[in-house]
Amino acid sequence: MASASTVYVKGACATMRDDTAEARWGKLDEVHKMLSSQSDSKELFTKFTVLRSVVGEAKPVFSDSVLTRVKVSCEEQTSTEAEECDEFEPVSMHVVAYFNYTQFMEEMAELVVQARLLRSIGMEGSGLRFQRRKRNISASRDEPRAGSSGYTGKPTIKAAGHEPTYQPVTLIPVGALRLRRVAKVSGAGELAEFVAKIERVCVVKSMCCFGVGRILMTAAEKIARDAFHVRWALLYAHLSSKEFYAKTGYAPKEGQTCMGLHAPHVLMVKCLAGASM
Repeated sequence: MASASTVYVKGACATMRDDTAEARWGKLDEVHKMLSSQSDSKELFTKFTVLRSVVGEAKPVFSDSVLTRVKVSCEEQTSTEAEECDEFEPVSMHVVAYFNYTQFMEEMAELVVQARLLRSIGMEGSGLRFQRRKRNISASRDEPRAGSSGYTGKPTIKAAGHEPTYQPVTLIPVGALRLRRVAKVSGAGELAEFVAKIERVCVVKSMCCFGVGRILMTAAEKIARDAFHVRWALLYAHLSSKEFYAKTGYAPKEGQTCMGLHAPHVLMVKCLAGASM
């Protein structure tokens, strides 16, 4: 019987072409353009990055993980739709990096207001920041002012048409990975110890320059230490990604390569605590 992940991924590419899914990723072009003009673009991007993780196929995190993986693999042609999910999905920890588009746009709008205020008083470029004003969401003129007793002698009636409405936060998945606790076997075929195996690392192409990969790897290593209680993390890196993993502390194991998803991969390991391998 096919697992839920196998059934789900069969329709993943079709779902990606849905207006809602495409609209979320479509907003990233605007984000990239706005961040490119900022000197601290990586720090700003990280500020609005949210991490979510689940075990198994719990939605929506698992769904977003698969959609992101399929999107990236389809764009880079590293694997087919059918190959993206396997029997290990239900027993893996799935980590997704989201960009909080709603908060980011609110912050950008506030920066524009701040710049206009500073320009109006001739202090543009001074670095001064005004205190952010709180939005007044009360529509009733009968509301007591600050400092009053609060009693007006007549009932307060709020206009129904002006009630504040909840606007859901738009979170855009920009990267994903999965990891699982596996047994490492020694050269003699004996069980050595358990390690964390990191797989399916992917980042939406336009967001690669903002450090999403490092954010994901840091999160995976924290899970490996705190939840899996292992001393080592390993992964099979595509040759084109070898340099990235080396910069994050992973060392290649010479002579240990394999063919994975139509391309050669090299085994790389990282010590998460004082140990020898």
